Amino acid sequence: MTKKVLIIDDDVELCEEMVEILQDQGYDTSVAFDGLKGKKLIEKYDYDVLLLDLKIPGLHGLDILRSIKERKKELKVLILTGKPLIEKFLKEEGSSENREDNALKLADAVISKPFDIETLLGKIKELIGRPKG
Repeated sequence: MTKKVLIIDDDVELCEEMVEILQDQGYDTSVAFDGLKGKKLIEKYDYDVLLLDLKIPGLHGLDILRSIKERKKELKVLILTGKPLIEKFLKEEGSSENREDNALKLADAVISKPFDIETLLGKIKELIGRPKG
């Protein structure tokens, strides 16, 4: 069965590149360029992996992440974001000793932009191989 990937990111060029590469790898891939459209897609369809930027228009990625982990725990979430943003996110999520652990309780994996495509593909394969829920 074809695995389904949703990308929620406002970087149109990056999304186009990722869609092409993921489809070449055999993934059924959908894209939303803002958080509200992405949330609607998540509610309407079942995906195996979500590639999620945190800083997107419409609805912040962190709000989407929290919603997913409350309602669709089986959906694996890979955060794609810039290093300064991820450091801010981690600081908001807890004290310096456990902030990374707290963030990773929400997300299944995090990759900082810019990223290597092989790293992205490896993380997606790893997430799909993990038990659901």
